Amino acid sequence: MAMEPVWNGVLTCDYERTRPQASHLEWDLYTEALIRWPLILMDDPTPYGQLRRTGIVDIPEPTHRDLTSTWHRQLASLDYTVNLITRATHDRDVAGAALDRVDAARRRGDVGDLTRVLAAATAAFTRVNATHIVNWLLPEDHWERLLTDLFGSRDAALTCLSALQLPATPGHILATQIQLTHQSEEAIAADIEAVARQQEPRTPAADLIAQRTRAARRREAWTTAALLAAAGNDQVVTEIRAMALLLGWAADSEERRKELRERFLTAAHAWCDLIDTDPSRITAADLQGEDRDALR
Repeated sequence: MAMEPVWNGVLTCDYERTRPQASHLEWDLYTEALIRWPLILMDDPTPYGQLRRTGIVDIPEPTHRDLTSTWHRQLASLDYTVNLITRATHDRDVAGAALDRVDAARRRGDVGDLTRVLAAATAAFTRVNATHIVNWLLPEDHWERLLTDLFGSRDAALTCLSALQLPATPGHILATQIQLTHQSEEAIAADIEAVARQQEPRTPAADLIAQRTRAARRREAWTTAALLAAAGNDQVVTEIRAMALLLGWAADSEERRKELRERFLTAAHAWCDLIDTDPSRITAADLQGEDRDALR
């Protein structure tokens, strides 16, 4: 996702263009999360722009500049970074638990309970979805300049940034494969077969684990190199530590957010099936209880 160029002092996020196959519900989820990200991620109630229509948000350039400048200053603080990651991880856990309750109600075919828990899951996922801004609002230009100064090479800076963009924890399939080494042979055989059926393209588990290990070592080496280059300047050392944490968290956050998004959309479609409603007509407000009778 990228901003449209400034026009008449306004930036535009157009999900209709960047996510043309998305439903109105998905556009709702993205635009609401985008407008609320300052509140969710830094406790600032200032809305990030205004909704022009479903799927499109207009952001006055001064609002964009003020909010992102404030956030970027906060991201240089290790304490803020740790707090941000802790809160965002908690939000993911809350959303995951809410979707577990949704899945349980769906399996029971309990429409009333499903409606209630889906409303809670919608609110919980909106908080998680606010982190999709890491795709374009992190201070990567500043980090590139900082690392270029430290290494004396833009190529080295870009290589370092690339190496640091490794998820903090393995993806779901890879985590499953790593855990296989601690199971019985029978369990290993069954799990490998199950994972292999789901995996596209089919890559041997050992290869995936080796790739992850190499990437983790590369990340560690470049983090160490950046810290050594910054040695003697405590402020820069702190910023490098925060940057390394943020880049790992951002990559991890995107993986987990997408997993939760797919679970949420699947649940929303199941709810539509149970109440005989067209999924293309529903909005986030409908799932949270507003104007539900109008759907029938």
